[in-house]
Amino acid sequence: MVCLKEFGEINFINLIYSNMKIKKYENFINEDLKSELSSGLEGENKDLKESIIDKIIKSLNTDDKKVFDEFISAYIKDSEGNQIEGLINDSDIYEFYLSNRNDIDALLSKLNFYDEVPSDMNSFSLYDYVVKGTKRAISEVITELKEGSKESKEPTDISSEETE
Repeated sequence: MVCLKEFGEINFINLIYSNMKIKKYENFINEDLKSELSSGLEGENKDLKESIIDKIIKSLNTDDKKVFDEFISAYIKDSEGNQIEGLINDSDIYEFYLSNRNDIDALLSKLNFYDEVPSDMNSFSLYDYVVKGTKRAISEVITELKEGSKESKEPTDISSEETE
């Protein structure tokens, strides 16, 4: 049993509130969209996909899946015209690479990006090469997200077996 002295109750309550994590309403709403999208992620690079989903949700500032799908479609058509917050500047992209380098390197290796000559991409520094590779990996992941959302929208064909 806890014995509280005068003003002890206020300190105890402040201690409770300081240890609780209180979410903003905006984070609570966007959490539903993220959990919906994250539950459909399959295959490789799940952490990378979740990081990109987080950035897109932060950019859109909405929980509407239709808006999310429209943004992905627009980004695939014109990645320069449709920017993702936190992935606009080269320094932001480089920071994103550093935090997800294992997944990005694996994806770029699968895409044979490292077989291409850097000078053919007009890349003459390691920094620029990493940034261009990361942009390519982000585009590939967004394409995979679009394909994944198409598959989840299509109705499944359930064929019933005839009983004898």
